[in-house]
Amino acid sequence: MIRIVSDDAPPGAPIFTTVIPVRWGDMDAEGHVNNTGYFRFMEETRMRWVSGMGLPTKPPHPVIVLLNAACHYARPLGYPATVEVALAIGRLGSTSVQTHYILRHVEADAVCAEGYATLVWYDVTTKKAVALPPQISTACGG
Repeated sequence: MIRIVSDDAPPGAPIFTTVIPVRWGDMDAEGHVNNTGYFRFMEETRMRWVSGMGLPTKPPHPVIVLLNAACHYARPLGYPATVEVALAIGRLGSTSVQTHYILRHVEADAVCAEGYATLVWYDVTTKKAVALPPQISTACGG
């Protein structure tokens, strides 16, 4: 069962947008992008966002781990296609931030999925959550 957090804030306006081409290998035997592909599109978007701020993404620095993630599928994607992914911010905590995503099929000009993921900054040495990097807090309006 998915844990619903009562203090989640609704997402604001997108703060980052990227465009990702659908690869042939993203598709499954049904001829459309596999459900896991949508999670990869969201992952690629958040890592482009974080990397674009110059933040390290590998140990020994704190790394991003997911507390939770979900996706609501609205429209299938095939190949060839392009996906525009807009990232918006929801709840902002001291060690975590909830990111929301709208995935839009560019050629069809239609939303194909919406999702979210709660990101936690995690120190692999101490095995504990750590404070969000200042760049993230600033970018998220905190």
